Amino acid sequence: MYNTSELVLHWEQKSPVTLAPELHLTEYVLLNKWTNETMINADLSDLRHGAFAGNYSSLTFTVHLAREMGFYMMDYFIPSMMIVAISWVSFWLQADASPPRIMLGTSTMLTFITLASAQGKTLPKVSYIKASEVWFLACTGFIFGSLVEFAFVNTIWRRKRNVELKKVNSKYILKSTLTPRPTRKEMSGNLQKSHSCSSLDAQSITTAAPSYNNYLTVHSFSNNKTSLPVITTQSCDDLTQENGTVINMEPDSTSTLQGNSAVPSPQPQNTGWTTMTPQEIAMWIDRRSRFLFPCAFLIFNIFYWSFVYCL
Repeated sequence: MYNTSELVLHWEQKSPVTLAPELHLTEYVLLNKWTNETMINADLSDLRHGAFAGNYSSLTFTVHLAREMGFYMMDYFIPSMMIVAISWVSFWLQADASPPRIMLGTSTMLTFITLASAQGKTLPKVSYIKASEVWFLACTGFIFGSLVEFAFVNTIWRRKRNVELKKVNSKYILKSTLTPRPTRKEMSGNLQKSHSCSSLDAQSITTAAPSYNNYLTVHSFSNNKTSLPVITTQSCDDLTQENGTVINMEPDSTSTLQGNSAVPSPQPQNTGWTTMTPQEIAMWIDRRSRFLFPCAFLIFNIFYWSFVYCL
């Protein structure tokens, strides 16, 4: 009713706002309060003081509230931490134990989603992203990551071929696992197999050259003048013995025939290379996951709680 020419309002200097000592909110805590004196310019488009236009004195009072963390810690954050930790138990189970690992992953995922949805109903619906939603997305990602890790190691476990590695470290193991290639032994074995299927001229061989055949059959034919060993090739898969001597040759070894005897030559060695079975690779990934997932979750908690309390 009175503009600034007639009335001006002021807060008391000593104690402008007094709170009752028994006043307490169960879900919030009062952090701070402010008082302010403002001047409102009312015109015909903004008639907050009725049908009067002009400058009016106004007093404002602002409070800063924060949610009590005890309730949310006991009912949401600590249970969600335990659910995420339970999903890591699958790393201690064998990679081919599909029923327990699948049941453990899916049950933890569904339990956490139920917990998060029940907790989200108690919070206001706002347009921006809340800190609780960031926590929900991160925990869901960790649980989903444990399920993906199980699918990955189970696929590796069911492979049949061994893997040759230059060094036993993360770089070479993951590279050979993600992009499997034929091993050096398989490549050399295929090359030797192709050589073993070629035919030899039995009339022109007096001293046999290094052979790559898996099985050789030596026939001895005698005549009046000389007696020469004649070498014929057998099939790569089938072996028949016809009045002769059978010599078993390993796929990776070479030998030289001297007279009527076979003398094996020294085998080349792959220095610096090692072989791992698919089961060993799967267990190696599980052992690394036991350390990687908890460390990543700990780092996330450090950044999350620093952001919550600093801001």
